[in-house]
Amino acid sequence: MATDRRPRRAPQEEDRRRDSGRTRERIIGAAVGEFSAHGYSGARVTRIAKAAGVNAQLISYHFDGKAGLYQAVLERGTSALDPLPAADRSLSDIAGDYVRVTGRNADITRLLAWEGLGDTPEAGEHAAIEGHSQRRADFMHGIVAQLRARQADGEFPEDLDAGHLLLAVYAMASAPVLLPQVARQIFGADADADNFQEEFAQQVTRLVAHLATRHETG
Repeated sequence: MATDRRPRRAPQEEDRRRDSGRTRERIIGAAVGEFSAHGYSGARVTRIAKAAGVNAQLISYHFDGKAGLYQAVLERGTSALDPLPAADRSLSDIAGDYVRVTGRNADITRLLAWEGLGDTPEAGEHAAIEGHSQRRADFMHGIVAQLRARQADGEFPEDLDAGHLLLAVYAMASAPVLLPQVARQIFGADADADNFQEEFAQQVTRLVAHLATRHETG
């Protein structure tokens, strides 16, 4: 009886890509917490590698170093936070949902606060970061244009500026994450609690809805 003596196949390219993708995901997941807690300057590649359970050299291999990893985290994180004003949902519902999304992605929200304070890679340290900033600006301009179209359709008053309204929604959604002590002082409650986040989301929904109500009855 013939025996099948064919050599064992080497791992398939698809398997190698899958393993590589899993490694990247573990590194990005660990980096989100590190950058959120310590900012870019205070973050340490060694701590990220330890949390991800990988050799620190793999961060250079997959991301070209700390700045490249920061870029990857930004790309992943900001896309999770984007408030997309779907045409079939009211502006008030979108605002409430954004509060919920921001609360579920608190680490990314804190990372963006570090970025706002200027704790980012030095100019030219990673060229892709500058491209990311421009893409974010283009995205925001697109959202403002959509809000202006909604305003022209009568969804909210003409004397409100769409850009300022978008910034206000961002600020409201971020408040429990970035100012938990203020929430605690006002309510005596933990701003990280799911029930508080949901109550706040409902209040923001009602607040924005009142803009349209006053517009219609005013």
